[in-house]
Amino acid sequence: MNLDKEICDYLTDKYGFRKSWRDPEIVPIQKFWSVQDDWQLLPEDLAEILIDVFTKYGVDYSKFDMLNYYEAERAFWQRKPPKRDLKPLTVEMIIEAVKAKRWFYD
Repeated sequence: MNLDKEICDYLTDKYGFRKSWRDPEIVPIQKFWSVQDDWQLLPEDLAEILIDVFTKYGVDYSKFDMLNYYEAERAFWQRKPPKRDLKPLTVEMIIEAVKAKRWFYD
């Protein structure tokens, strides 16, 4: 089986979602998806998914920094940090990291 398809199928089976609560069909995770826009994952959900996938496939993710892709959460009374450009994160980047056995985008 193609590794790209294997990983997308794994993500769909374990972390897929429905278009609406009435729709029984799970939306298949696509390689070209943006994690922030198409998949719309919260940082804590993404962290759980990445640990699972990277552990399953033996990927060194010690250089992965969530703050490159999501803003740090702040309490309502804390001052907001200056706006900064966040990097895009795609399912394809996760697949390429699995192939390389390491995170190399940060």
